[in-house]
Amino acid sequence: MAPFFKNDLEVLNYALTLEHLENNFYRMANASGKLQGNAAKYFAVISSHEKAHVDALTKAIQMGGGTPVAELPKYNFAALGDVTTQDGLLKIASMLEPTGVKAYDGAAREIQNKAILGVAGQIVQVEARHAAAIRALINPNGNPAPLAFEDKATPQQIVAAITPIIS
Repeated sequence: MAPFFKNDLEVLNYALTLEHLENNFYRMANASGKLQGNAAKYFAVISSHEKAHVDALTKAIQMGGGTPVAELPKYNFAALGDVTTQDGLLKIASMLEPTGVKAYDGAAREIQNKAILGVAGQIVQVEARHAAAIRALINPNGNPAPLAFEDKATPQQIVAAITPIIS
């Protein structure tokens, strides 16, 4: 399979694009006033993680001599579902988090710099924990980590998945 990215800076900007999206989603969800109990608590923690990911990726891109992609002025999360209820916000989070995991897993093969690969590995495992936490919130009696191996997705598949949100 031919590489999708020209270099590690492109991979980092790809990851940053996704982290901006997630960061914006959790900020919006937390500000909505629709979250209660553990959902409010977990979304606040996840939001702080997404902000840390944005900051780390931005810094890495700058240190590598690149220009970090900017956060979009607006995202259309309603394209994925109901943004007016806690259940709707949980459902959207349950789509976003696995998409992020699959994106990191799919892009990892193209990362040349082992230090960058290590950071991507640190981030993807946190994203997987986010996905598990969201699954547990949606179905407390279910299995929050049902797979022994996560699927990966190509960058093209990820772009197709997020296009409704960013268009």
